[in-house]
Amino acid sequence: MIEQIKASIQSIVENKNCYIDNIEYVNEKNEWYLRIYCDLNNGHIDMDTIVDLTESISEKLDEIDLIPNEYYLEVSSPGAEKELKTVEHIKNAIGEYVFIKLKDPTNGIDETYATLLNVDDSKIDIEYLVKNIKKKMTIDLNNISFIRLAIKF
Repeated sequence: MIEQIKASIQSIVENKNCYIDNIEYVNEKNEWYLRIYCDLNNGHIDMDTIVDLTESISEKLDEIDLIPNEYYLEVSSPGAEKELKTVEHIKNAIGEYVFIKLKDPTNGIDETYATLLNVDDSKIDIEYLVKNIKKKMTIDLNNISFIRLAIKF
């Protein structure tokens, strides 16, 4: 069902210069929620775009009527600290501050906050701080267990 919903709303989202980050259909306290997380292809989504997407997606979901029971539709941004799930998402985050967890420690580091400097199809380059000294490191993409945007304080 999720794949059918995604296919049905894909063009709506793309026409707003956005992409679908994730879709969830979950039951919480006996209430069903369809959560659709979208973001801009380049940049961060604003409230006007979220409202516009919600209205358009709601109309489409009513038209295709794939979900038999009542549910709440929530269309939102994946958040300021969204997980970067694909190489394309990571490439779009070049220059951003990120949090990374590694499968195997590299240079004695198993997790770090860093600025993403460069990305190709097999590795990333980051700049991070150790006792206020800037260091650079290259990490194999296969060694990343988790990466997300981070807020720098």
